[in-house]
Amino acid sequence: MVPNDTAFAFLAPGGPAISAVLERRFSNATQQDILLSTSAHTPGQNMLRVQIFGPVDTTEAGQDRLREGYLPIGNVGSEMRQVLPGIRMQTSPYYVQNKYGPFGYAVGRSASGDTCLYGWQRISSMGTTQTWVGNRGSVQVRLRICDQNASEQKLLEVMYGYTISTYFKSRNWNPYGVPASPDPSLGRSGQPIYPVGVSRFETVTSPPPPRQPVPRASRARSEIAIEPQQAAVLAAPVGPTVPPPPGSGPSTQSPRAAATIRPPTSPAAAAQAADPGLGIVVPPPPCAPTAASDGCKP
Repeated sequence: MVPNDTAFAFLAPGGPAISAVLERRFSNATQQDILLSTSAHTPGQNMLRVQIFGPVDTTEAGQDRLREGYLPIGNVGSEMRQVLPGIRMQTSPYYVQNKYGPFGYAVGRSASGDTCLYGWQRISSMGTTQTWVGNRGSVQVRLRICDQNASEQKLLEVMYGYTISTYFKSRNWNPYGVPASPDPSLGRSGQPIYPVGVSRFETVTSPPPPRQPVPRASRARSEIAIEPQQAAVLAAPVGPTVPPPPGSGPSTQSPRAAATIRPPTSPAAAAQAADPGLGIVVPPPPCAPTAASDGCKP
């Protein structure tokens, strides 16, 4: 493990953060696995693997030799199955290139819903630019990245944004070749250039279905209907039939009608009517006078 600031490559601003760097030395190359932060549910580690081929210092070189050269498409598939097991990857049929040249990539979707991308690239001078005394060496790059929320385009931007930050201290080591000349149409009259960018992004896999919002249990608000107040219904009078006091004369009303108590008009009177014992004065029953006393005998 080496410090993060000694990584062989750095990602563009806003890309995944570097969490650790693992370095391994071979007899003909030095390899670094730059581990990247991840929010995926797929098992495995997001990483950018950079292999630098060149004149390795013999005092620090390893004993094993790393395979150099372009890989057949079958070997790329074997690499993908090792770092992304159980995920069906689809190789992109589109030609793409970044600032270092052409590269290839494949995209797949895991069972947990993660979007995964595997990219590969070999940086080497081509044609007559590579000689026995100049423009030697090469750089191989592998990218394995999965994310729960990022789109295919967002993951592919990592292949466009990384920058190689190391080299061998040798005049013969130059895998980039001679810098390309600018477009001959630049600065010439009769060659208009319009501000036209990429019209659209072609995806390899079909976009995932939109996520359905999870219904949340909403609190039912009880609506209290305010109804106009109605007159209170008073209970029917309770108690025995009280005859009229003596001397009131014959009554034309029936005994039941005479004993009926009219409903009071106030709440206090209504409470008294509901309970006969609350302050209601009942007259005594009539009595017959006797000769010995002017009073009444019960």
